[in-house]
Amino acid sequence: MSDSSAPLLLDCRDVSVRFGGVVALSGVDFSLQPGEVHGLVGCNGAGKSTLMKVLAGVVPEYTGEIRLDGRLIRLSSPREALSHGIAMVYQELSGIEQLSVVENLFLGRQLVNAWGQLDWREMTRQATAALAELDIQIDVRRRLRDYPLVIRQMIEIARGLHSGARVLILDEPTSALSPPEARRLFELIKHLQTRGVAMVFISHFLEDVLAICNRVTILKDGRKLRTSLSRDLDRATIIREMVGDVTESTSEECVETALPVAAEGAARLEIRGLMRSRCFESISLDVKPGECLGLYGFVGAGHQDLVHALGGSVNPEGGQILVDGKPIRTGDVASAVGEGVVLVAADRAQTLARRAPISHNTTLAHLRRTLGNWIVRRRENQVCQPLLERVGCNPPNPALRAGALSGGNQQKVVLAKWLLGPIRVLLLEEPTRGMDVHAKAEIMELVAEQKRQGAAVVLASTEPELVLAYSDRIVTLARGRVTRVFSGERVTKQDLMRCAEVV
Repeated sequence: MSDSSAPLLLDCRDVSVRFGGVVALSGVDFSLQPGEVHGLVGCNGAGKSTLMKVLAGVVPEYTGEIRLDGRLIRLSSPREALSHGIAMVYQELSGIEQLSVVENLFLGRQLVNAWGQLDWREMTRQATAALAELDIQIDVRRRLRDYPLVIRQMIEIARGLHSGARVLILDEPTSALSPPEARRLFELIKHLQTRGVAMVFISHFLEDVLAICNRVTILKDGRKLRTSLSRDLDRATIIREMVGDVTESTSEECVETALPVAAEGAARLEIRGLMRSRCFESISLDVKPGECLGLYGFVGAGHQDLVHALGGSVNPEGGQILVDGKPIRTGDVASAVGEGVVLVAADRAQTLARRAPISHNTTLAHLRRTLGNWIVRRRENQVCQPLLERVGCNPPNPALRAGALSGGNQQKVVLAKWLLGPIRVLLLEEPTRGMDVHAKAEIMELVAEQKRQGAAVVLASTEPELVLAYSDRIVTLARGRVTRVFSGERVTKQDLMRCAEVV
C-alpha cells in the first residue's frame, strides 16, 4: 500500500475554500489509493474538517479539481458525494438512536414488496448479512441506543458501505473509545482495507494515526505542510510541524503523577449510595471546593453515566446527591443548574444548538436573569461579547453560528454559557474530546480558573493522560463499580488501566 506507482482512487488538486474574507483552505493537494488509510492531522482550525466537508459535499463552494478514478467530478451536496461512493462518519454520530439498527441502515432507502409495503423481513435479512460481513453480530431489530458507542460507530461505517461507499472519511473515530474498543475498530478498518475501501483517518491521537495509517498529511493554517509515509514519521515530528517546538509537558504526555493529600474541610458535593441499573451501583463519593475528582474507566464503566446523573440528565433509581450539605432533586437539569451544578457533556449536541448564533447559546441557560423579560439582540450581544473574550473563543463573534466553530471553540462557548451563572459544581464528560494539545490546554485552564474560585470539579474521561494531568484525586470504575480510589500517592497510566480492567 502507498506505492507511489499505484493508481489513485481519489485525487484532489489545488483545493481552496474561503468563508467570507477568511481563507480556510489554500491550494491543498490530497490523494487516496484503493485500500489505503490516509491520516489527516493538524491543530484545530488547520483545515482538516473543511477539506473533508468538501469531499463529503457539505462545502460545495470550493475551487480546484477533484478526480475519482481519473474522472473529474463536482461535489455539490452530500447526496452527490454519496452517489460517487464517498461517505463521512462524523465525530458526533448521525444515527437516530430511537430507531432500530435496520431502520438506520436503510434510512431513506427502504425496500418495498410487490404490494408496495415496507419489506421488513428482507431489510432485516440484508442488514444482518451486511453487518455479519464486518464481523458485527447483533440483533438489528433492537434500537440503536441499546448498543455501546463502538458498535454504533461500526454501524455508521456499515451504513456508509451499504450505500456503496468506496471512500470512508472517519472523523476522530477513537476519541471516545477505550483501548479494547479502539483495537476492535482497527480490526474492522484492516478488514475494510482488504476489500479495497480507502479511508481518511482524522485524529488528534497521533499514536493511533501512526499505528493504523499508511500515509499521513499534515495541515497548518489551511495549507498542506507535507505528506509522508507513516513509517517515516514519529509523534514528536508531527507535533513539531503542527505547532512548532513544544517544550512544556502536555496532558497527552502525562503518564504518571503525584497526587496531593486529600484536603480537609466540608465537601461541596456529596454522593451517597447513588445507583442506576445497568449503569452504576451504590456510588458514594465526595468532592471538596477547589478540588478536581477524576473518574477514569473504559467506555461503559459507568463514570460517564454518573456525571449525567449528577447533572440531572439521567435519573438515578436510588441514592442521594447533596450540594453544600443540602439534598438536591435528582433527574432534573433545571434544578441542578439552579443549585449551581452544571454539566459539560461529551456530545456537544446535548449542550449546544449548532444552528443558532453563539449569542443564543451563551445566554440560553440564564435568559431571564441576564436579559429580563424580553430578548433584545443588542443586549444579548453585550452580555455575550465579554464572555467570549474571557474564554478565548475565536472568532469572538456573537452573531456567528455555533456549528461553524471548531470543536475547541464550541467547548469554550459551552463553558461561557455556564459562566453567566454561579458554578458550585462543574461536571466534565470528555471535555477535550477531539481537540489538539493547545486547545486542550486552553479548555483546562478555564476549568482551573473555576477550581481557584472554589468550584468542585468532577472530570470523567476515558483518557488516562487527561485524568492524570488535572486531577487531585482519582477514582477508577469498571462495570459500574468503584475499583480503586487514588489519593496522596504516585499513580501511573498503567495503574489506572489495570484498575479499570478489574472485573
